Amino acid sequence: MEFDRLGKIVSSKKWDAYDSVRPDGKTMLDVIVELISPMSPPERKIATDLLDDFLVIKDYSHIVIDLLKEIVRQSKGRAIAISTVKDYKATKVKSGAALTFEMNSNIHFFDGVKFTFCEDPKGPRFQDFKGFKVLVDDFIGTGNQFLGMSEHLEEAGFKKEVDLVATIAIQQEGKLNLEKNGFNVFSVYERPKSIQALIALSGRPAEEVYEIYDGLELRVGCPDDYKRGYGQSEATVSLKKTPNNTLPIFWFQGEKKWPAPFPRPRS
Repeated sequence: MEFDRLGKIVSSKKWDAYDSVRPDGKTMLDVIVELISPMSPPERKIATDLLDDFLVIKDYSHIVIDLLKEIVRQSKGRAIAISTVKDYKATKVKSGAALTFEMNSNIHFFDGVKFTFCEDPKGPRFQDFKGFKVLVDDFIGTGNQFLGMSEHLEEAGFKKEVDLVATIAIQQEGKLNLEKNGFNVFSVYERPKSIQALIALSGRPAEEVYEIYDGLELRVGCPDDYKRGYGQSEATVSLKKTPNNTLPIFWFQGEKKWPAPFPRPRS
């Protein structure tokens, strides 16, 4: 019965569309069954419930229209400058850069709206822009990375003020964190802490559910920083890259070769 449910989840969410891009020849259902099969019945129930609410978006081409529509609506006719959220402490390019590329590819749908795309919020094109200023990212978890960027800009003598922070998906705690610090936020998907939501829906004791889930993470062997997702975000999200805020049983592979269905790229 549980494995029938997994098949329905994969089919209804159209995850089987990604089967052809897997170089190992496995289907998404194969990998998920490989993940679930060794688990005890209580573990399988929790993992399957979490998968049932899992959000996967690999193609941004349609969803950027929703973001651009909202940006244009809030701009109220002003020219728009868009830059990606930066992590100035990291050397890697953030996945939000793919989002700005898709946005730039779709501005032809918005006749009469002037868009300017900027590579860096520190750059003069963004800093000196007089219209509606937007920072975008594909996912925001705790919001602390964004606030760290904002603090860095201020300490380095740059303007940190923007009119809108726009994202495909955001954790509820991240949105509250940004709004508490004075930022206007729009997201297409707003996500709760997944285990907390599962507990609220099922009515099961929190201690019992967390004990079962935490037992799975012990077998994954992930670093403490990632337990229950980075910042204990309990996210169940995979975009072009799976955020480390997502529960590690779904993305962390490590030396134990855990069968993660939505692995992050190895650096």
